Amino acid sequence: MRDGQYCKSFPKQFKDHTEENVNGYPIYRRRATEPVQVGKYSIDNRWVVPYNPWLLKTFNAHINVEVCASVKSVKYFYKYVYKGHDEASVKIQKQGALDHGEILSFVEGR
Repeated sequence: MRDGQYCKSFPKQFKDHTEENVNGYPIYRRRATEPVQVGKYSIDNRWVVPYNPWLLKTFNAHINVEVCASVKSVKYFYKYVYKGHDEASVKIQKQGALDHGEILSFVEGR
């Protein structure tokens, strides 16, 4: 909570069917269930994070899963795949030598 308000868009609203919002992310169906008392908190389906049981069991970790099917996601993947490799500039020079050839003194390295 921040400043007395819930962050990360929780609790979600109950929905009868899955819809797509303007960003291409789905608004998943959430059935209205009776709340369960956990400590001093009352929890229902609005607080459940989308998950994949196979990933939870395989990696033994909490992994939130949401499908994104928009043009923006395709553009993001394209940029990520074709952005090129990481590289650094390395200067090779004999000790005490003065070499002013920029092209010859720097070699691209990965």
